[in-house]
Amino acid sequence: MNYWTVIVFFLCSGYVLSDDKIYQVGSSSKGRERSIKALEYVVDDEDSFPIASRDVALLAATIERIEGDTCRDHARMIIEGIQNLTTWAVKFYDASAKFPEGLLAGSTYELGNFDECIQIGEGDNAPPGLAGMYCLGDVDIDVPKDYVRKTNTIWEKFQKPSHRYDESIKRMHWGICVPASCNSRDVQEVVQKVLDLASSRTRVTLNPVVDSKRCYKREPLQVDTVDVIYVTIILGITLIIAVGTLFHAIHLKRDEETKGFLPQVLVSFSLISNIKKLFGPANDDGLNLDCISGMKFLAMGFIVAGHCLVFIVGGPVLNSNFWTEAVTKVENSIFLNNPLLVDTFLLLSGFLFARILLKELDKRRSVNFLFLYILRYIRLTPAYLVMLGLYVTWLPRLDSGPLWYRMIEEKERCQASWWTNILYVNNYVNTNQLCMFQSWYLSVDTQLFILAPAIIYPLWRWRKSGELILAGVTALSIAVPFTVTLVNRLDPTLMAYREEIEDISTNDFFRNSYIKTHMRASAYFFGLVYGYFLYRIQGADYKLTKTYVRIGWTLASLSLIASMFSIGIFYGPRKDYGAVDAAIYSAMHRALWSFGTGWVLIACITDNSGPIRNFLKWRAFVPLSRLTYSAYLVNGLVELYGISTTRTPQYLDNLSLVAKVFSHLMLTFLGAILLSTMFESPILGLEKVFLRPVLKNLEKSDTSSRNSSEETTISDAQ
Repeated sequence: MNYWTVIVFFLCSGYVLSDDKIYQVGSSSKGRERSIKALEYVVDDEDSFPIASRDVALLAATIERIEGDTCRDHARMIIEGIQNLTTWAVKFYDASAKFPEGLLAGSTYELGNFDECIQIGEGDNAPPGLAGMYCLGDVDIDVPKDYVRKTNTIWEKFQKPSHRYDESIKRMHWGICVPASCNSRDVQEVVQKVLDLASSRTRVTLNPVVDSKRCYKREPLQVDTVDVIYVTIILGITLIIAVGTLFHAIHLKRDEETKGFLPQVLVSFSLISNIKKLFGPANDDGLNLDCISGMKFLAMGFIVAGHCLVFIVGGPVLNSNFWTEAVTKVENSIFLNNPLLVDTFLLLSGFLFARILLKELDKRRSVNFLFLYILRYIRLTPAYLVMLGLYVTWLPRLDSGPLWYRMIEEKERCQASWWTNILYVNNYVNTNQLCMFQSWYLSVDTQLFILAPAIIYPLWRWRKSGELILAGVTALSIAVPFTVTLVNRLDPTLMAYREEIEDISTNDFFRNSYIKTHMRASAYFFGLVYGYFLYRIQGADYKLTKTYVRIGWTLASLSLIASMFSIGIFYGPRKDYGAVDAAIYSAMHRALWSFGTGWVLIACITDNSGPIRNFLKWRAFVPLSRLTYSAYLVNGLVELYGISTTRTPQYLDNLSLVAKVFSHLMLTFLGAILLSTMFESPILGLEKVFLRPVLKNLEKSDTSSRNSSEETTISDAQ
């Protein structure tokens, strides 16, 4: 008998089992037991009653076995209400998912109507205490082997894939609306009986799993002490910003300078001051580094696009075959190889640190590296803490949706691992509870930042030895990924197969290889190489010859194209690649990308890039590049919120995906403006106020020049 025929028959008939016999369910425990026995008798009495009656009887007996009195009573009310076509009761059925549609095309999410279910009992004359609860259950599908061996049948879609890239149907996600008084165990038991009926005429096994975290109902807002502390801190900072902005506006109106300790502290929080700094011209550091602004923003734009696609494709979609075909197309390599754009930031970070630190060593002859580490921590951590605090406290209360359990799981991860984030070790510690999937980058960059002076100082102090050290660690950074990938038989890079990116934080390759510093260090060391190279040619006032420029652009172009677009090999004809192929690619594609990107950087800075330099130094890129750190912190929340509030599966096509990417890019940078002006930029202002006396004691050179250089070192390197 068809699954939904059974359900509709059961719900719309009450307990009518035959034309001449009705079993009335008693309210007492003895009466209920007698009713259950009677219903089970009908199931066993195959000669007396039709199949439909026996199915309904079994379902009725199942409901009567629900342990919770309130849940059981509400289930009876719903059945009676549906029989009478009562609006509030029919909504339970109406809001639940029905027969799966497009399952063979890869549409495995049947979400029903989340909002209709949650709103039951709200002004629709439902009985007192009866409300709707939405549960998103998983239904595992197990098809007998003799079924899947049959060719040209639907069962081929359900067979266990022989390769990881083969799409198969193994699980459905089913939305069902039930009484809020029920628990997930009750729901799972009833659904299991219904599915048993649906598959009783076949040998297909359907196993439902209903997790309590995936059931949602209207509940009063509950807060704890940590939630209150977080809100109090945010409101306190907001109040200081308001006072600082008002104070600054009054002084600007009076055309007065802000002198004194307290006035300067207030101005540090002024939105007027911070927005002015955000949209101000690029710092003139004397090193001709203005083209970096364009590189930072463009790289961040593609990183956001990659994150957006991962979450969309890994969520509810109507046509998964779109992505299966898209990964084989060469033009999509820039999205499949999105990790290389993150390597661009690592390269820029190493490049800026090397070039500016070498300049400072020339000026001062020594640098207090411990002070530099502390300064960096102070600058990066406050905005980071604001986002971490949101994840740990209010994240699950921001909204709701069928997939809102992802927000709940993210909060649980952050509660378990927030301390690893603020210590910048979360890429090695508690990786099974990774908080903020994108935060691994900050740990990698910080760890390499701590290591870098041990390489940069010898370059300045002992040139030959320093060059050998730099060459050695750069070669080692290429050899390590090759060896690790070969020995452990890992993927060449993060492979974007749908099932493996549904929750990127739980992806084995992502947790155990992708986020590790020893696997990502080559780009940073190439940055040190190019920073040192620029230091040498600028110090000697050397001009690159036209021959060198032509050779450089030729090699760089080939390197960039080869590293970016060669990823198609592992999605196309050579899907069954070997360990050696993966190891070579793992080591070399980042090295080639870093080589090519570094040359573009050098060519732009030395005026050997033609119109490319003019484009990258475009004035509009300057404020956008200053927002990239905050944008990186905010983007994870934008992506999580987008997938968690999804109400219906999305149809994938190029135009809709482009629209999604641009909307997420805009939301990310709007959020970055708030985070930057309220929590990042004030720290830079306070740093100058509080540390100026310390800086004067530590260094005797010009303070303004020093601040400009250090700001570029710490902030622009992110």
